[in-house]
Amino acid sequence: MLQKRLLKSVLSVAAIAGCFATGTTIVQAQNALPSFRWSNREGFHELKNVIELSDAPRRWGRYRVKIGANDMKRAVSQFVVNYPDFFDGKFNADEIEIRVCTTKGSFLSRSKCSAVEMDEVDVDTENHRIALYPLEPVPAGTNLELVFNDVKNPRSRGMYQLNVLAESPGDELQLLSAMGSTIIQID
Repeated sequence: MLQKRLLKSVLSVAAIAGCFATGTTIVQAQNALPSFRWSNREGFHELKNVIELSDAPRRWGRYRVKIGANDMKRAVSQFVVNYPDFFDGKFNADEIEIRVCTTKGSFLSRSKCSAVEMDEVDVDTENHRIALYPLEPVPAGTNLELVFNDVKNPRSRGMYQLNVLAESPGDELQLLSAMGSTIIQID
């Protein structure tokens, strides 16, 4: 019995030492897979998101799309979020907001955010887009969240890519520039 334990211990130490010698990493299966991306094109920028309440089909959820200060290179007077045509969930225009965050938040602390006064929120279901117009432009270099409260999740499980575009004040051509994309996963 003692010999078996000793043999197992020696083999375990030898296996770990072999991994260090060859440069092989020991990884748990759950964390071994890279995050899935719908697009590996150059210029694809992934925005972080959080799904609260529920990520189950046909349930009510809250989506928070995080945009960091580094992504806010210019002031923004309009945000547009495009979603795929096969997303059959429902967004409530009265429950969509922009929150400016003074702290970014971490594993140990929540970010401190305050709502921005909105001029208008337009949910265009025919064109699969949501336009958010803050009363005042959001300044450059701001951490913020686009918060979609009371979202009815789609009927089907799957991944849905949301693309965030922005318009800066003073743009004569009123062009929307891409800020990034995020993947909403409904389990």
